Formats: sequence, structure tokens, C-alpha cells
Amino acid sequence: MEQTPIKVLIASHKRAAKITTHKKVSNSIICIPESQLGEYREHCGHNYEIVTHPDSVVGLSWKRQWMMEYFGDAFHLDDDLMFMKRIYTEPNEPDKLAPDEIFEVIQSTARAARQSGAYIFGFNTSGKPFTYSSLAPVQISGYINTCAFGLFVGSKLFFRPEQRYQEDYWLSGLNAYHNRKIWRDNRFYFHFGETWTGAGGLAEFRNLETLEKTLKELQKFFGEDVICVRKMGTKNHPYQMNFKVPF
Repeated sequence: MEQTPIKVLIASHKRAAKITTHKKVSNSIICIPESQLGEYREHCGHNYEIVTHPDSVVGLSWKRQWMMEYFGDAFHLDDDLMFMKRIYTEPNEPDKLAPDEIFEVIQSTARAARQSGAYIFGFNTSGKPFTYSSLAPVQISGYINTCAFGLFVGSKLFFRPEQRYQEDYWLSGLNAYHNRKIWRDNRFYFHFGETWTGAGGLAEFRNLETLEKTLKELQKFFGEDVICVRKMGTKNHPYQMNFKVPF
């Protein structure tokens, strides 16, 4: 039986002139506060679907909780997508996907995730081909980046409205506790704009004090062995996290 396509949602806030994802992914839906509808219509036109939520829904975690309850099964995207690409390419082979192709990859991955019994799914967190193993194209435990992730009804997962940043570590930890399994297709990678230089969105709330507080809260919930400070690789700030589970 053919399954109904899941919704593809774009969470956005005060970025009407800078949003890019709606042009990169076919059939996507922009989700914004109701008071910003006019501004987004002016910049995005009438060819893109926009759904509004009450202005009282403030912060990305609270917005995503509202979206999860309103839409049900859905794939969630940040609003500053630059491109999606295939990691498994031959030399000189084009790697970037067209909007219709991105939509189809999301749908096929959702079907595979559902058949596997996973409630949450996503894609590679690195776009570097040398980090990809062709012998392990799919990962079934660990971390899901909430810049681009799918979530099914019945997961027992929820967002903490008071946590305005790093909600991917909260969601990955909660999923490891309740469901163990994820579905992460490491053959594909979403590349977004620079998190630390953009205006609007989370920039209103992000600072080192908030990040330190979030780190300590997550370690209190899941333990310092699961949520730990990154010791290697690129770090944008001293509280950059790693997520580790023993399965």
C-alpha cells in the first residue's frame, strides 16, 4: 500500500528576507508566528504554503512542539538550507540534489525509518566524503541533528519549551531512553547557513551563558557520559557537545 507523504516543515522566525529552504525543497511548508505573515508573504510570494502559529509560541523548542502536535508525522527543517548532497559520488559526479529530488529522498527515508520501527530519522551530520563508510550507509543508534529530522507520532518524545538551544541533544537522549533506535541515512547531508553569524531565529537567545546552562541541564538528565563536552574537532564555543550511547 502506498503511504501518504509526510509533511516537510520549515520553522522560521523574523527571517522573511533571508529564508532559503522553501526554494530548496519542493512541497515544503513555512511555519511562522501569525503576526509575521504579511512580511513573509511579501518576500516569499503566494506560491509557497505558510502555516501560522500563535505569537505566544516563542522559541524554537516551543515552536517545534506546536508543529509536532499540529501536523503529526513530519520532517522538520531549519530555514537556512543551502543545499542537500549525496556523499557517495564518483569523481566529477554531481552531488547536489534538486528540490524534487530532496523531497523524494525525505519521503523514501521516512518509509524506510517507519518500516524499521524507528520513530525519529535524519541524515549525515558531516558532508565530508572521507567520514562516510560505504559499509555502513545507515546508522540505527546515536545522534540526530535537528536541523533536519523526521518524527513520527507515538514516539513519546517532546520538546522542552524552556530549552531554547541544543534541542537535538535533548531529543536524541530522550529517544535513546524510550526507543533506543534511530534511522540515520548517512549517504545524504543537509548543509545549512552559518549558525553563529545569522540574525533572527535563535540569535535572539543564543549566548555562552545559555549554552553552559543547557549543557549542565542535559548532563543532569542523561549523565556526563552521554552528554559530554567535545574534546576534538572544530568547536564554535567551549560548550560544544558530543552525544554517546553504549548501544
